[in-house]
Amino acid sequence: MTSQRVCVGRDVELVAVKPDGVALEGRARLRPGRLIELVLAWPADGRAPGRRATVQSWSVVRVGSDRPTFRGFCRWDEPLGNGLPGNDAAG
Repeated sequence: MTSQRVCVGRDVELVAVKPDGVALEGRARLRPGRLIELVLAWPADGRAPGRRATVQSWSVVRVGSDRPTFRGFCRWDEPLGNGLPGNDAAG
């Protein structure tokens, strides 16, 4: 199964990072059950480290004049060590 690339800082914002997953909010439309790859939109070193997760929940939290804002939770699909913000195991 291919994953959808989702950029933190462009498509979504981090709400909370937990050992088992991450809470996100943004305008990207994500489908529960779908595998995604979270990447930093503007990494400091020019590389885009990523981490795979499965969308557990995703629903509309606000409706704006141009398009809705969504919020949900994604469960990590692989071990720590990727450099995403809030990841205490990242070097």
